[in-house]
Amino acid sequence: MKSVVWFFLICLLSSKAVLACSENAEGCVASEQFQLSVALGAGQRSNPLYDGDSFPMLILPDFSYYTDTWFIDNGTLGYSLVQHDQFAASVVMRLNSEKGYFQRWFAGNVITMNSAGALLPPEVEIGTEKTMSTVSVEQVKKRPTAVDAGLQFNWFGEQWQSRLNLWQDINSKYQGQNASLSWSRFWPLAGGQFDLSTTLYWKSAKLIDTYYGVDDDELYYLGRYDGRASWQPELRLGWQKALTSRWSVLTFYRYLHLDDAMTDSPLVQDDSVQTWFVGMVYRFY
Repeated sequence: MKSVVWFFLICLLSSKAVLACSENAEGCVASEQFQLSVALGAGQRSNPLYDGDSFPMLILPDFSYYTDTWFIDNGTLGYSLVQHDQFAASVVMRLNSEKGYFQRWFAGNVITMNSAGALLPPEVEIGTEKTMSTVSVEQVKKRPTAVDAGLQFNWFGEQWQSRLNLWQDINSKYQGQNASLSWSRFWPLAGGQFDLSTTLYWKSAKLIDTYYGVDDDELYYLGRYDGRASWQPELRLGWQKALTSRWSVLTFYRYLHLDDAMTDSPLVQDDSVQTWFVGMVYRFY
């Protein structure tokens, strides 16, 4: 199951908006057409947690398949409710990617975290009173794997796209909601295509508390931290140029800002998550 979670996370990190829409619109695919490509190169996603490992990005799969009614687009499975030239509405489902910060990836293996109370920092002596304001990701109990479902609304034109997602936890792991609103614009640049995307994420207090809160039963030397609702803006810059019918060059950079609801947590060290990648893409279909 953990390997599946990481595969979905890779797809989400590398995903771009791909829609079944009018043929002249950017970033669209034809109905009943399967698309599969793999990017090979160098990159990473930073980890904002104390002792959290950065995630290496060496192989990025990108796949999608659309029919008139249902689709799969990287880590998202959906069913179309409305489909017009410039607007689409769908019911969608995915794995929530928040747990990805709490798992370590090394040589293709995922190392699980030890449960609470199994480890103590070397400087903490049992039976003494000591106040500490931070905690390693390795010293907290395992975070849950959540499945989100909800609604997706797409608006698109010849050189732009916009998307609104409303998500609800459906397997009662954090019993909350999250949402995102994004806008993307495309330009020709240096013989390729440049894209600029902005996204605003909202995550409910229950989601933040489940993953970044500190419960009374976790670490005795930390006071309880109750998560609050979080607003997180993101900027993405990308460029892709076709070299042949199969090969192209791809590079992108993403900057996600974390607000006080995240950074006030004793688990969180940095106020941003930065992702970059430079490589070659081979398109199979």
